[in-house]
Amino acid sequence: MNAASAPAIPASIDGLEFVMISSSGSAVSSESPTRFRYQQLGQMIWGGYIGDTVQLGRFVGRRDGDVVTICFAHKPVDGGEVILGTAESTLRRADDGKLYLDEVFEKDGEAHESACVEVEPLAEWPALDLAHTSEPRMDGTAFVLQRSTASTVNVDSPTRFEFSENSGIIWGDYFGDTVTGGRCVGRYSGGVLQEYFVHHVVASDATLLGDSTTTVKQTDDGRFELIEDFVLDGVPGFSVCVQVD
Repeated sequence: MNAASAPAIPASIDGLEFVMISSSGSAVSSESPTRFRYQQLGQMIWGGYIGDTVQLGRFVGRRDGDVVTICFAHKPVDGGEVILGTAESTLRRADDGKLYLDEVFEKDGEAHESACVEVEPLAEWPALDLAHTSEPRMDGTAFVLQRSTASTVNVDSPTRFEFSENSGIIWGDYFGDTVTGGRCVGRYSGGVLQEYFVHHVVASDATLLGDSTTTVKQTDDGRFELIEDFVLDGVPGFSVCVQVD
């Protein structure tokens, strides 16, 4: 198949699945390679992955044309600490007609390269039954934004964050007065939550990426409070969120 007759690169990769075929970061199993499931809404990207070296992984990011930038957190199969990293992938339609992701990524400070190819989606993903290992447990918790240097907080409809957690990996979504939708992923350890996030801003109609370091504190009434130092689109900021029912 030549380039002229090959199918175009899709405008959306929502629901598509890819498997890793090569990586400088680890050996790739031909029988159970790491599998990624992508979701896309506008420019926002998020999803999950599992496989030969990964028990559980989550990512968020942004798509700009054929370039997909993601930030990820995963629990290795060897039981080690949750790994954080970033990646930039280019979507490519090869002469064989298949859709590929050519990726340059960084994990724990080391640079790597990998390649993934689109495959038929699984009808049902394997059950993920990992032990919850972090305390305090944030699975199922919700928070609202109380104050922020990035925007004025509407007390009637503040941004609301809803979190899930498994084995030190934190992920969730959020929405509210200034954000139509957002996704976040990170790791929790020792009272500190390290996160990456992506969201669509109402005022500017832009999709922005950021990262944050958040101290998790417990108040006198037993609720949690999130005290966050973040960088959004290159601009540093500070916010406080409080737990709600």
